[in-house]
Amino acid sequence: MSDTEQEPAFRRLEPLPPLHKTVQEEIRHYIIKQDLRPGDALKPEAELARLFGVSRNSVREAVKALESTGVLETRRGSGVYIKDFSFTPLLDNLPYGLMQGRRALSELVALRKALEAGMIADAMHAITPERVAALRVVLADMGERAGRGENFADQDREFHRLLFADLGNEMLLQLFDLFWQAYHRAAPPVHGRDPRRIHALHAAIVKAVLSGDAERARDAVRQHYVGIEERVSDDRPVDQE
Repeated sequence: MSDTEQEPAFRRLEPLPPLHKTVQEEIRHYIIKQDLRPGDALKPEAELARLFGVSRNSVREAVKALESTGVLETRRGSGVYIKDFSFTPLLDNLPYGLMQGRRALSELVALRKALEAGMIADAMHAITPERVAALRVVLADMGERAGRGENFADQDREFHRLLFADLGNEMLLQLFDLFWQAYHRAAPPVHGRDPRRIHALHAAIVKAVLSGDAERARDAVRQHYVGIEERVSDDRPVDQE
């Protein structure tokens, strides 16, 4: 080949995804296009195979994968149905991912702090007297347990739910609770943190919310996360703690 000749300009080909993954995407698009709702039946396997022009095995694999992610559910003797949205499949796998190292856990904490600090002003304006009363009850319970040196993880979980409940954003509440559960499953044991200090930080959030000062409320939320961030700040695997 002479110096003036050039090789043909071939295009680099990317490997195609497995067929069943493509079918998964098509089923998702089909659900959206047909405006199917939780509880609606999906077309039978054979009909989906005909619609997509693929084998029934490819449809079957795709359906199984979508079941594992909570999109579909199979009812024995009845068929395949659209499943109501849930963060449960993500929760089942998220703690495992977080336990691979502190960086992922630290990023989760940073994300939750940013969301809570970002939403606290809206929550402050939306909160009702009834919700404030419920927060005070939970806070008092936390204080009593802290005084006895007891753990109050359940009360902490309820505190954060109540704080944002009046926003009426169910997905936000589910997401916050998902973060809470994943963190408490994967985080290292607490050593040396005074429960009375943790209670005081929660009390400061309530006081700031009731003050009507949005910046003060945001700062109170950020202060609440300082100790948590310190707890997950190094890079050692969690299981070596």
